[in-house]
Amino acid sequence: MRGIVQEQTTDFSEILSKYEGMIYHLIHKLNIQDKDGEFYQHGLIALWESYQKYHGRDSFPKITYITIRSRLIDLIRKKSRLIEHETISDFFKEEAVLDANIEGFDPLFWDMVRDALTEKQWIYVKKRIIQGKEIKEIAQEEQTTTDAVKGWGKEVKRKLKPVLEPYLT
Repeated sequence: MRGIVQEQTTDFSEILSKYEGMIYHLIHKLNIQDKDGEFYQHGLIALWESYQKYHGRDSFPKITYITIRSRLIDLIRKKSRLIEHETISDFFKEEAVLDANIEGFDPLFWDMVRDALTEKQWIYVKKRIIQGKEIKEIAQEEQTTTDAVKGWGKEVKRKLKPVLEPYLT
């Protein structure tokens, strides 16, 4: 049994040296910034799985290319979904001590934020993000439903994403 595992490892080392360029090619072709090597790791796993299932077939290179490409695209989609589910509060450090007078931080910034929002959306930012109140509490204070307050939050996120972009980079 040990000889078979060692033989597979040796074979895979050869496959890796032969197909590693394919992983890098696909990362480049899909315009992926892989600073942490996460996409490369997923490419390696896809190569290994392809090797386990299809090694020895004439179609191995094509199947491997498709398998790696599909895995990388799946990871891109997964990361996109995570970004879409972020809330605007993720842009602010919740541990920060917030002064009741928000103009004390940066009046130009808060004016820019306030100008981009409706009155209800500004209430959401002020009470949820700055004061740290719960959605249910805001709904009670504003005499509305929690769904309405959540809706304000979604719109705040949508509107502030382009406004906050220069501050996040």
